[in-house]
Amino acid sequence: MIYLVSKQKSLFGDSNIKEISLEDSLKLMKDWKMIQFDTETTGRDAHLCDILCMQFGNIDGDTQVVVDTTTVSPLHYKELLETRYIIGQNLKFDLRFLHKYEIIPRKVYDTMIVEQLLHLGYPSGVISYSLKEIAWRRLGVNIDKTVRGEIIWRGLDTKVIMYAAGDVKYLGDILYSQIKDCKKQDLTKAAQIECDFVPVIAYLEWCGIHLDQDKWKVKMQKDKENFTKAKEALDKFLVKLVEDNNIQEGRDIYEEDGWGAKFKIYEELRDFVFIDRQGNLFTGFDLTPKCTINWSSSKQVCIVAKALGFDTQVKDKKTGEDKDSVLEKHLKTQKGINDEFLKLYFAYQEYAKVVTSFGQGHLNAINPKTDRIHTIYKQLGAASGRMSCGSQQSNTDLARLKGLPAKECTYPNIQQLPSDDDTRGAFTAPTGYKWVSCDFSALESRLGADIYNETSMLNEFLHGSGDMHSLCAYMVYKEIPRDTPIKDIKKLYPHLRKAVKGIEFSQQFGGSEYAIMGTMGCSLEEALAFKNAYSEGFPGIAKFKEQGSKFVRANGYILMCKYSGHKMYWWDHKDWLKRQQSFTPEFWDNYKLYHKGTNDEVAKEVSMHFKAASKWDRLALNSVTQGSGSVILKMAMTSFFSWIVDNNYFNKIEISALVHDEADVIYKEDIDDVPKVLEKCMEEAAAIVCTKLPIPAEAEVSDHWIH
Repeated sequence: MIYLVSKQKSLFGDSNIKEISLEDSLKLMKDWKMIQFDTETTGRDAHLCDILCMQFGNIDGDTQVVVDTTTVSPLHYKELLETRYIIGQNLKFDLRFLHKYEIIPRKVYDTMIVEQLLHLGYPSGVISYSLKEIAWRRLGVNIDKTVRGEIIWRGLDTKVIMYAAGDVKYLGDILYSQIKDCKKQDLTKAAQIECDFVPVIAYLEWCGIHLDQDKWKVKMQKDKENFTKAKEALDKFLVKLVEDNNIQEGRDIYEEDGWGAKFKIYEELRDFVFIDRQGNLFTGFDLTPKCTINWSSSKQVCIVAKALGFDTQVKDKKTGEDKDSVLEKHLKTQKGINDEFLKLYFAYQEYAKVVTSFGQGHLNAINPKTDRIHTIYKQLGAASGRMSCGSQQSNTDLARLKGLPAKECTYPNIQQLPSDDDTRGAFTAPTGYKWVSCDFSALESRLGADIYNETSMLNEFLHGSGDMHSLCAYMVYKEIPRDTPIKDIKKLYPHLRKAVKGIEFSQQFGGSEYAIMGTMGCSLEEALAFKNAYSEGFPGIAKFKEQGSKFVRANGYILMCKYSGHKMYWWDHKDWLKRQQSFTPEFWDNYKLYHKGTNDEVAKEVSMHFKAASKWDRLALNSVTQGSGSVILKMAMTSFFSWIVDNNYFNKIEISALVHDEADVIYKEDIDDVPKVLEKCMEEAAAIVCTKLPIPAEAEVSDHWIH
């Protein structure tokens, strides 16, 4: 039965809908321990739009109550929502709207989040997490969503009421179905952690982050100046190259490359340098060579790179065909060919990204009602369980308010801001507030020491300086005397400590000797020696990598966090196993005779098969530290949010940003204990997951984003 609570009684007349009073609705629901819940709203931005109606459903799915919030205040249901267990789909959205009324549910179950958890690791597009698709997949029920796109202009009419009631009819059945799967996959604790975090991420988006517009504009101007200088430096480089080699006259020039072979500087380069020999009556003649190349065009830059002797050929990951590339990760492996060009080109790329990605879009995203950017966070935004941030989806509500084209009002990525002082310093605490940045000390390295049971790392953290780069340098570079204290390596061998970071990074992510060769710009023989030295120096990591590889290949998933049970699933593992079993001795004999080196369909399938295995081998090593780190941060912030609410600090302490191992919070100046409480919450959460050594958290207070 569908019940309606509204003061617009004359507008609704349908035998399927029974109108009841506010008091009767509360009496009807007073014994409901679990409530299916949803809202319909006038838009998507909780600060600019409002709730059109709230709908409640009992766990059995046979009773729904729809409340017309245009005439009945949601505050009448505050106690009910804050004391019952709330079941919903994408509850983050609904909770943000409830925050307008300081209604703060904390006991929630999110069917979308749990469904994502059960399929963590599946590529985007393989599984849909919409309520319609989940209901069909789990219950065989087709929920009609045709009215959804009409709600904004329809308002609250009979069709909308029936549609709204339908959204709180099957959530309980979905919960029971999901819980069965959680038990089978040992994900019950993981589901609890993720559902407990839903109110936190809703509050994070509700709070937003304060951006000082004047400081940001100054930063933007500096960025543009740096970009212009970088472009001018590249232009001068190319003009000089053309002039020095007299390419304007069309001569074929040959120079020595890094391997001693000769190459031709292509005459196409002369098309990128122009001299105006005609002039005009007003400006006269300017015979200074002008550069016309578009440095943002990879096709044009490839011509320059080839002319300088760089190998631009790479394999297309999708097609397996050769193609040209001037990506930094490819060019930087070819040090010594023309390092001046690499330095100039990489600087240009960096400034180009800053200008395009960290400029006007952030100003456009500021909500004038709150003076903050309210971006989007995805709770399970990566296969590791980490959050992700930002979206190119248009904030149409904000764009309409500000009179901007919808495409110019999107959701910035706050987690990937440049770390320079000008950028971070523009994110500030408003007047009357303080900003605290609190991050873990070497979170992933400490987790690695714990999870891999790596003795040398544990000893260094527990009894030494805790300098992992120096420890790694000691293990890899045998020229460092064996009696050198680890704490002295930074001072005595800074060049080796700096150099080893490339090796350390590649090995933390399970890279091969080829990865080291690319990172270090060394020979294959040297890279293999580095890899072996690293494995010998850190036997715990080598053992974990070997065991992890065997486990994921056999079972099709990675256990990322032992405490919570979070898993990353190899979504097409059954197909991989079937293909692996088909690789018989007879198959390989045939492959060598007819397919090897041909790039035909069979060769492509074999290549894809082993690339998949290699990918999951790498993930088996590094995803455990990222996954466990994500669990720690979520538990820490859930605890911190509970403290905020329990002490009536809602809207007085705001969570501004969460970035993997760091929390950024602003708070009223008269609340003194925020930094210490935040440190305590983070360290206590870390101690639950990491049992062999502590993971310290350090809070720093300022008037802006510090880290």
